[in-house]
This record gives sequence, C-alpha cells and structure tokens, in this order.
Amino acid sequence: MTKLLPDQLKKQTHLLGRWTIRQLNDRSVLYTTNLGSLIKFHVQNSPELKINVLNNGNPQLPSQSWAVRVNRGPWQRWSVQESSFELKLPNQADIEIMTAGNTDLDDVWLGNQGLALAEIELADHATITPAKPLKRIAIIGDSITAGCWVNGRRPSTDYRPESCYVGLISDELNLDVDRIAYSAGGVLRSAVGNVPPAAQFFAHIDAKTTWQPDVMPELVLINLGVNDRRFSNVRFQAAYRDFVKQVQHAYPGVPIALMVPFAQTYADIIEETALECHTMFIPTKNWCQSFTDGLHPDQKGSMQIAQHLVPVLAELLNQIKG
Repeated sequence: MTKLLPDQLKKQTHLLGRWTIRQLNDRSVLYTTNLGSLIKFHVQNSPELKINVLNNGNPQLPSQSWAVRVNRGPWQRWSVQESSFELKLPNQADIEIMTAGNTDLDDVWLGNQGLALAEIELADHATITPAKPLKRIAIIGDSITAGCWVNGRRPSTDYRPESCYVGLISDELNLDVDRIAYSAGGVLRSAVGNVPPAAQFFAHIDAKTTWQPDVMPELVLINLGVNDRRFSNVRFQAAYRDFVKQVQHAYPGVPIALMVPFAQTYADIIEETALECHTMFIPTKNWCQSFTDGLHPDQKGSMQIAQHLVPVLAELLNQIKG
C-alpha cells in the first residue's frame, strides 16, 4: 500500500473548507476546526482505501466522527475510537471525506482538539487526482450550518453536516461549499470550544492560525444571529453590520447574501443591514417546521429548508452569472 501524507493530500486532492497542516502527537496531520470540511479526489486502480485519523477530541466525551462516500453513494460514518476506516472501491471511484462530528467541549480554539487526518493508504499502482472543481459558495454560520443535532441529542454521534441543509443544497445544486461554522457562535456571542465571536473566528482557524480565503467563491451566505438573541437590538445591529463589512473586505467583488435565522431572530435588522451594505437578502419565514429541540432542525426540518433554499440559491447564482 502507498501512503499519502498531508503534504501530498494538499496537492493531490480538492479541499473545501479551512485546512492547515499541523504537527500533533509527533505526526503531521491535515487539520481543521470546522465540521463539514471536505477532501475530494478521484482514485483509479485501487481495490481498497484506508483512512487514518487521530483520536483528537476531549477524552472524557464522545469521540469525534468522520464520514465518507464513494461515487455519490450513501455516506458511511465512523467514530475515531477506531482511528482507521477501510472500504472497498470500484476501479473508478470519486471519494469525499468529511469532518462529521465533535463535541462542545472539544477545545478546538486553544487546545488543538480539532479534527485531524494523518494519511490515506491506497494500492501501490493506484492513481489519485483532485476532484473537478464545481461552482463554489461559502457559508458562514453556527451549529445549524455546521450540522449539529440533526439526528438527535447525542453530541458528535447525532451530528449530520453531510445531510443538514448545507449538505442537501450542495448535492441538489452540485456545489462546492466552504463551510465556516461553530456551535453556539454569533457576531457577539462566543462559540463553544473556546471559539470567539464571528469577527475573530472568521479570520482564524484557531487562536494561533490566521486564515483568509485563497479561492474566491461565486457567492457567500451569512446565516448568523440566533445565538445573539440575548443582546440588545442596538448592539446586534452594530456588530452585525461590522461583520458583514469584514466579510465583504475578505471577499472583494463577491456577492454576499444575508439569511434570516430560521427562528427569525433579528429579521428586520438583517433586512435593514442588507439594504445598507448592498447585499442580497434571503427571508426564511416558515421554512422549517420540524426540530430536534425547538431550535435545531432535525432531518425532516433540514429537508424542508433545502426545498425552500435550493430555488432561491439557483436564482441568485443565475443572476450572478448573468
């Protein structure tokens, strides 16, 4: 078997989301702090694939999770308690590997407890090439965008970034998606895992790693605000406006669309900000009627959201293209 290490994976695969190479436990790893981050590539002439990841979360809590699918088939999930995952492949295989679950107490910001892939093993005679890039968008959000609590109330195990509303729209519209989202995060409220509010988490992968986009998407969505509901309208409006301007600066010339949280938090302020900042605006009233806990969409609710968002996004992308 041939081992592909992080340096090789960065060159020979198509990466979506925010990745960096880091040294952990005396090993080089491909590392991210965002759920829904993807590694996409095509494999030829390898009857099997082995994925080796680090068991890198809080040891007192449920293990982190990953997901993989072949040729757009069903997603297969595994816990990093089993640090290796093996699967059989056809002669031609399009592979997608996704960061799929962690817990609120994984210290992704200060404690190096993000998700880490060490290597991929293929047959010696195999060839690997990056997946063909698709139309690309970016989505900035919170636990709902990250895919938390879709399948139930168990941390990590019941997270579904692959089939929350973001996963569903990416499949339906055949999109590449860069996802930047942290549980409980807002423009004023800090997220879990010691992650600061959006102005800081947008510009960093963690406390010691700055980030800026190296590939410009065709559209950026911002879906934030529900976790800021404890703050006054005045404070939220100022912070939200500043964050929108920060995102515009980071993505010069890229259209931005502001989404109202599905709970309708600060809907009027978000609409006013869209007008003030000359962005697109996406109202979401009555888009979701099914929840895990009254706030987080379950799988049915995720499908409801996708049914509404798919035609809206398709139209926005057509307008941009036109």
